[in-house]
Amino acid sequence: MRMLRKITISALLVVGLYVPVANAVDIKIATLVPNQSQWMQDMRAAGKLIEERTAGRVKLKFYGGGTQGTEDKVLQKIKIGQLHGGTFSATNFMKDYGAINLYGLPFVFKSWDEMRFVRERMDAELASGFSDLNYVTFGFAGSFAVVLSNQPISKYEDMKGKKVWLPQGDFVSYEAMRRLQLSPVSLPITDVMTGLQTGLLDIALAPPEIAVALQWHTRVKYVTDMPVVFALSFLAINKRTFDRISGDDQSVVKEILSGVYEKIDQKAPAESANAMEALVNIGIENVEPSDGQFDELQSTMNVFNREMAVDGAYPIGLYEKMLGFRAEFRNNHRDGDAAESGGM
Repeated sequence: MRMLRKITISALLVVGLYVPVANAVDIKIATLVPNQSQWMQDMRAAGKLIEERTAGRVKLKFYGGGTQGTEDKVLQKIKIGQLHGGTFSATNFMKDYGAINLYGLPFVFKSWDEMRFVRERMDAELASGFSDLNYVTFGFAGSFAVVLSNQPISKYEDMKGKKVWLPQGDFVSYEAMRRLQLSPVSLPITDVMTGLQTGLLDIALAPPEIAVALQWHTRVKYVTDMPVVFALSFLAINKRTFDRISGDDQSVVKEILSGVYEKIDQKAPAESANAMEALVNIGIENVEPSDGQFDELQSTMNVFNREMAVDGAYPIGLYEKMLGFRAEFRNNHRDGDAAESGGM
């Protein structure tokens, strides 16, 4: 009997090696980020660590390079359960959650330090709003968009009448550019390369690291290092899927993914500077903005941004809170806030 019991136990242990983990949750995440990018490498490493620390109960599968379509298509697939999460920009949630676009209002921030000061005081509040949309996020990352063009742009007048790319759904920036007498062209990010090549677009506004990663630099001749907007990005997972994970495993996922996003965000200024250097090294001409251009454009956009808040595009209370923190930073750094202003 003892021998039979030992054999039975051994057999069960061996069989257990081939039985799928009970209640395992597979999370399918789509992104436009290229498969060979550092972001994808970091996230796949994070996925392996999550699988190890949850003993296989949670598995992350990433679909990179836009293989699942644009962000709007990814959101649709999440709704019907084909996907469970994705990487997004603020514009993808503007209609349902206008507050998330506050950081991305045109000509609000002029330096990385200024941006960081405000975000340290507002990120948590903005992130909390995603729970009402049934999404879980793991921190924000972002970078300043600069001006990529085929004609030198050193001042506002150089942009008048030019066809400027805007992401689909970014109605705030669309109206801002109309106010500035520019010609906004709304296209999916996947169509920007073709737009620059065919002349449908004269200008694209994007962080330099994005321009390099998506090869847009092969279709432009000039870059103007002017912090037009702060382009925010984040990873969001459907809450219904996330709630299928046990509480302990949720903590593991949050710890690891939040840690990855914190590292990405902290490295963003250096990554942006390196990408700008790379653009110049491959022959893209760096155009210096004319003196006072940022302050002039910021003054014009301050009026517009407030009007949009009054019209309900985003909560005016949060908008004023953001400006209050910005003013606090500027009052405390009157002599130093231009040091990292992105050329302004």
